[in-house]
Amino acid sequence: MTRSALHSLPMLEKRIERVRHRARRVLWIEAAWSVLQWPLGIMGGYTLSGLFRLPQSLPDTLHAFLLAGVAGGAMALAARNLARLPPPKRNAIDRRIENRSGLRHQPLAALEDYPADGEETALWQVHMERLRNSIGSLRSGLPHLDWTASRKLGWTVFAAALVGASIFAGPAAPSRLEAAFLPGVDDIDVPLPQLEAWIDLPAYAPGAPVFLSNRNDPPRIPQDSTLTLHITGARSGPHLLGVETSDINARQLDPASWSFVTRLSHSGRVSIRSRGRTVGEWHFQIEPDLAPEIAWKSAPSVVKDGTDITLPWKVAQAHGVANLEAQITLAAKPDLPKIILPIPLKDKPKKAEGDFHADLTESLWAGESVIIRLHATSRSGREATSPDEKLTLPSRVFHDPTARALVSLRHRFGLDRESPAEASDELKALAWTLPQNEKGSILALLYAAAQLDDPDSENARTNVIGLCWAVALYLEDLRLTDRETAQANLEIRAAQKAVQDQIAHMRALGAAGHSEEQQQELATRMKRLREALDQRMQALMQRSMQLGTVIPDIGEAPDSGSDPVSRLMRRLQSDAAGGHSDDAMKRLEDLSKMVERMRSATPQDLAQIAQQLQARARAQAQKATLHDLIRRETTLLDHVQARLGLGQRNAKEAQQSETGSGQDLSTMSTAELLKRLGMTPPPNMEEAQNSPVVPPVLSDAETTAQHEQRRDDHAVQRALQMVAKLLNEDVKSLTGKSMEGLTKADKDMHDASHALAKVQDGPAENAIRKVLKDLAETGQQMSEAQKGKNHGGGPLALLPTMGTSGHTQGGKGKGDQNQADSDDEDSEGQGGGKTDRDPLGRKQGKGHSGADTDGTVPESDSREKAREIERELRRRDADRTRPQSELDYLDRLLKSY
Repeated sequence: MTRSALHSLPMLEKRIERVRHRARRVLWIEAAWSVLQWPLGIMGGYTLSGLFRLPQSLPDTLHAFLLAGVAGGAMALAARNLARLPPPKRNAIDRRIENRSGLRHQPLAALEDYPADGEETALWQVHMERLRNSIGSLRSGLPHLDWTASRKLGWTVFAAALVGASIFAGPAAPSRLEAAFLPGVDDIDVPLPQLEAWIDLPAYAPGAPVFLSNRNDPPRIPQDSTLTLHITGARSGPHLLGVETSDINARQLDPASWSFVTRLSHSGRVSIRSRGRTVGEWHFQIEPDLAPEIAWKSAPSVVKDGTDITLPWKVAQAHGVANLEAQITLAAKPDLPKIILPIPLKDKPKKAEGDFHADLTESLWAGESVIIRLHATSRSGREATSPDEKLTLPSRVFHDPTARALVSLRHRFGLDRESPAEASDELKALAWTLPQNEKGSILALLYAAAQLDDPDSENARTNVIGLCWAVALYLEDLRLTDRETAQANLEIRAAQKAVQDQIAHMRALGAAGHSEEQQQELATRMKRLREALDQRMQALMQRSMQLGTVIPDIGEAPDSGSDPVSRLMRRLQSDAAGGHSDDAMKRLEDLSKMVERMRSATPQDLAQIAQQLQARARAQAQKATLHDLIRRETTLLDHVQARLGLGQRNAKEAQQSETGSGQDLSTMSTAELLKRLGMTPPPNMEEAQNSPVVPPVLSDAETTAQHEQRRDDHAVQRALQMVAKLLNEDVKSLTGKSMEGLTKADKDMHDASHALAKVQDGPAENAIRKVLKDLAETGQQMSEAQKGKNHGGGPLALLPTMGTSGHTQGGKGKGDQNQADSDDEDSEGQGGGKTDRDPLGRKQGKGHSGADTDGTVPESDSREKAREIERELRRRDADRTRPQSELDYLDRLLKSY
């Protein structure tokens, strides 16, 4: 045997072994095909039943058992049959290879032959080498499945049934097969469960619920909104995907209904799936709830020539700011409790800015360097603070030596720079420096010192600080005024502090602060403050008489409770009782400013206010005259319109009598019907339907009555023209400005008088309408001109009983007019515009709500009349014999109905 033959022998053996391994698998597959016919037939039958929706129509439990039985039985039968298959024999494998490779004379079997005598001669070796060389490429071939006639018939029937079932199922075939092999999954032929989905907005962003549909994604919603899903008609429990499982509150309402509630905290896609199908899916864009943006508009400062500090602030938050306050910390001792200044806001604004003024001269930190920061809280509870700003708080200047010493002592003791014993000694020394006739002040200081000496005294520190301040203010007032005025101011401060403490107490109690007991206590303290203000008024009047100050007559005193201070007190009490603490604090701030002006009032101020009230009364009289002019001009307009209406009515009756028709609408032109509805007809329609005007037919009595009424109206118009001229001159003398509206009204009144003299009611009507428009403009011009303080433009709140001019409740005539004027002028923050009047200056409103001396404009047609006109227009639109242009217009008009 050659060396090359020896080298190729192992390679041939390896190649033959690989081919035998493949042939063994092929033979096994051919044998397995025969034994797997029944298991495959079982699964094929189940597949056909799935296409006809038989398994999925069963309850899920039975469906699962059926699928497990069919699949398990088929696999068990296949496993048993395959286990019984004998392994392919060596001869069969070699014959398979020889047949597929085209080898003759069974060379694979010959390779294993040996010489009979056992000796391998050279000739035998040449023979074997030749045999090996004759073996070319070896193949095992593909499996050849045995198709008997019965098998062919069976699988042909199955294929036809499968194709028919697929055609029958149509596009639903894949989903039916999925539902057949996956219990708990529905195919697309099963109706989806009914879904109700909506979003409840959070409390900090109130609004109507947002209902969801599968067609559109919802709009941007606030963070922490609540998503609620109700599913009805589901055979098993749905699944909510896209949110954390721990955040889902799921519960079963009944055997076929489920409810899911979850909070949406971040943007993303949320879907609800039921039995393998998506019932609803949405992509939510969540608007994050950020902390408020708060900053200083400018640095805090002290009011020039004043003791107030100004805090310019601005704040913004997408859903509204609920609370804003200034926090003040003492720079030298930041560990001390902060001073909190609530800054009133209006209706939880989303964006606001302003300047907050506060008087902190009473604080122990007056004159000290402080750190101020703004603190804002959103409606959702998010908080933010502004950068810190430093400011030296202003202090009040005292000129009385004892008062100055008391304030200095109070400041040192309050900041722990002086011990209670030292403070007590100083209080005693200051007490004996006072005049002997100031027994009240002496006793107050000695009482404060005694409290410091008593170790068991409660609230000694607070009481001493308060008494020192009160006595210092009293002594300072006493230096500038008389004893009665100083005592009145002292009582006002005490009552004011009591009201402030009660409001703060009610605010701290929260809901419990609205109880009847707390409201009664507030009312008692408010009454005490009012009495103190009245006492200050009496002291001021007595002081004026002592000094001989000339006080002009200011007219009749107003009724109790009608002045600005009383109204502000009532509103303050109402806000505090209703839980509107921010509004109550704002009212208290305004009241404090009023009270401060009253405490600093002098007899000269009283005389100046009386002069202002006289100017105000004169302005109100001018307004009353203007109202009377408007009322009388309205009466003239009614007379003219009545005469014109009588002529038109008589003309219409005459026309109807001629045509023999008794129906108003049926005989009326289309253009006139459209005018009745408040619409403007096309010009061509109006021109085409214009008919000769039938002259009015009036009786002799009616003609005579009209002539007499027209003559009287002419005389009244001439008189009103003279009144308008005098009114213009009077307003000019008061305000220094001539009313342009009265100048135009004079010209239009002349035109109206001229038309009445010529028996021309049509031009007279137009002229009187112009007069009313001029008078309405005059009213606005007078309001603007009389806004100055010298003319009583704003509420006079310096003194409680001089804020408004006199009037009587329940009276008529002048008192009512003055009250109306006062209401107009005292409106707070509403601007000068009057939105409740028509262009002619008359009050609007339905029924009698707008009726006053100005006159009212009645409604021209009732709703029933409008419906009747609409029905008539539809009848005419159905009449195809009418002109085409009119029919086209009616078609376009009635489409909107």
